[in-house]
Amino acid sequence: MADLVTHIGLAFLVKGLTRKPHTASFVLGNVLPDLGGRAIGMGLTLLVHQGAPVPEDLIFGFGVLHLPLGILALCGLLALPFRRDLRRSVFLNLLGGCFLHLALDLLQRHTGTGYPLLFPFTTWHWELGLIGSEATVPVSVPLLLAGAGLWWRRVGRSVDDQRSDEAGRVLGADEQG
Repeated sequence: MADLVTHIGLAFLVKGLTRKPHTASFVLGNVLPDLGGRAIGMGLTLLVHQGAPVPEDLIFGFGVLHLPLGILALCGLLALPFRRDLRRSVFLNLLGGCFLHLALDLLQRHTGTGYPLLFPFTTWHWELGLIGSEATVPVSVPLLLAGAGLWWRRVGRSVDDQRSDEAGRVLGADEQG
């Protein structure tokens, strides 16, 4: 699993390069597979170590949230509370972030198996094995700073452009009247 800082930095970099809206839902989508599919199971495992009787199926059951069908369902559920006119964009940005997450994870080489991306249709595991599972850690902070900096620069420029346009319309209206 590439670390969350790397996922967040990559999400900001993509949004900074594309200048597309809904950054928050895209960034959330980029960490959602690990939050839903890994963090919950890890928390339940900690409870087991403390003596809580947590069924093993419950612990591993959340792993489906790190796979395409689970991601699709989770993104749909998370988009539901949004206004109808925003729901589609939020859903697509959550989903896009999740699939960018999976793409980064697929680059890794695991000591066990890869990801059963077509579950429940097949349990065949996928991975490209191009980098070690912790190979992104040294670049995580620089990537986060670069991605957030680029995104902030693009957003700031967009806000300045909007203000200039509004000021030009106000000035133009004053000159005409």
